[in-house]
Amino acid sequence: MVDQIDGHTVAGARDRALLLLGFASALRRSELAELALDDVVFVRDGVLLNIRRSKGDPDAEGQVVAVATGAHAGTDPVAALRYWIAVRGTRPGNVFTRVRSNGRATVERISGHTVRCIIRTRAAAAGIESERVSGHSLRAGHATAAALAGVPLDRIAAQTRHKEISTLVRHYIRPLDAMANTSSRSLGL
Repeated sequence: MVDQIDGHTVAGARDRALLLLGFASALRRSELAELALDDVVFVRDGVLLNIRRSKGDPDAEGQVVAVATGAHAGTDPVAALRYWIAVRGTRPGNVFTRVRSNGRATVERISGHTVRCIIRTRAAAAGIESERVSGHSLRAGHATAAALAGVPLDRIAAQTRHKEISTLVRHYIRPLDAMANTSSRSLGL
């Protein structure tokens, strides 16, 4: 999807950063929308994101989510975020903001619904059936890709902040196991 985005436009810079950071961090769409500029701390090997409140933290104790610098320039979530912030400017407010039709970034925050719309629009532009894509797709995609790469479940759960590994397995990992272990491959069809 990110290959289809012109990252030199304001909306493109925002959307690339949103997609790459959303996938790499496994944040919920509401968490991406609520992320404030002062919740972002760049460190030597990546970025730390302070999630002030989330579905899994209703008491707003806060959680820190780390995102490592990417190995490839075109898909580096940290570089995309740095670029977006340079385009957006360092005015206080939310990281991901609205872009006016004249191509200017605003300080108006986007909503979780807007995150969903961005994901679906960019998926459709990349030839992916947008009906199959949701605001949850970046988070689910992270868990799925990590499982396929052999990342241990406890590390995936730590990133997604699932308290129950069974929830992670039931909703993200089991479909992978089912396809890997299906006996239908042996039917000679």
